[in-house]
Amino acid sequence: MTAPLKGRNFLALEDFTPEEINYLLDLAHEVKRERYEGIDQRRYNGKNLLMLFEMGSTRTRCAFETSGCDLGMGTTYLSNSHFGKKETIKDSMRVFSGMYAAIAYRGPSHAQLLEMVKDCTIPVINGYTNHQHPTQMLADAMTLQEIWGRDGLAGKTFCFIGRGGEVNSFSYAVMCAMLGMNFVYVTSFMEFEEALSKLTPSQREMYHKYVPEGTMPNHWESRMPAEKRAIVEALYAKYHPECSFIETDDLDAVKGVDAFATENWGFFTDPAPAWLPGIVRFRPYQVNKELLERTGNPDVVVLHMLPATHNCDHEAGKELADIVAPDDPELAEFLHKGFEVTDEVFEQQAKHIFREAENRQHTIKAVLQAVLG
Repeated sequence: MTAPLKGRNFLALEDFTPEEINYLLDLAHEVKRERYEGIDQRRYNGKNLLMLFEMGSTRTRCAFETSGCDLGMGTTYLSNSHFGKKETIKDSMRVFSGMYAAIAYRGPSHAQLLEMVKDCTIPVINGYTNHQHPTQMLADAMTLQEIWGRDGLAGKTFCFIGRGGEVNSFSYAVMCAMLGMNFVYVTSFMEFEEALSKLTPSQREMYHKYVPEGTMPNHWESRMPAEKRAIVEALYAKYHPECSFIETDDLDAVKGVDAFATENWGFFTDPAPAWLPGIVRFRPYQVNKELLERTGNPDVVVLHMLPATHNCDHEAGKELADIVAPDDPELAEFLHKGFEVTDEVFEQQAKHIFREAENRQHTIKAVLQAVLG
């Protein structure tokens, strides 16, 4: 294989062509085969990888660190430093450029990522920003190729359902536009005040212990931002005008869907009681047995980038179920069966979901190999 992406940054899928995205996917399948066959992949001995993470991470960090090690690279995980706080971004990037062969960045601001690359002479890879999660999209596309075949994505219909207007619905929409899939985004357009009114008095009281009255919760808007929608529409027009792109709150739009993805309803950085209005809002959009039957497709696939709240067997879930149980036992029972996806569906689809998680490593390894040359 050639290395047409040597020296380039990997910041967003729309920066590349469908041919380049497929090149990365082909490379990911190849490095996965090598790993399973026990082939030595230490091609970058003496080179180093910096993982500059300003947000918590499980799969992304593990995938970058294990990929770097497999490729023979030294790795540095940097989560607390002078970067951008007591030293300018420009100065830090000039330091990093002299010590490392590549940088993986995960943080809340895509604008900062764009500022970083201005003064960096080595490839920078986006491990998640408020613009997009491109390495996750490669893993999802790779997983679907393993299920449907390399050329099996074309013409399929992919649905992202639930919460995810700013980052994840957009990320999946770009993936679909680049790879020739129809994209359906099904979400709730419920206003915050309506969701709040549906809480019991004790639930509202508990909620306002964490979120002051008159304050909107973070990221309540579920619609895809207009500027991001324009990017998606332009990509479809350029590469796959035969495909469709729909954004709706109508659950009937899932008819004929081939694959779903969803996301947790609460922000894991927020206390569990702060999730309550979101649970009211997105409850009808849970990925459950009834939703899958609504597609009319017995072979529908469910993906989840994780972490998933598919039961209450974790600290936050137990806390929330215990809070609502006294005055709303029906909601507590609902939560024990799963939030954005039921435990039943999650376990039925686990073979795809955990293959998707493993493929984070293989796709990130492919990106590293491509940009390093």
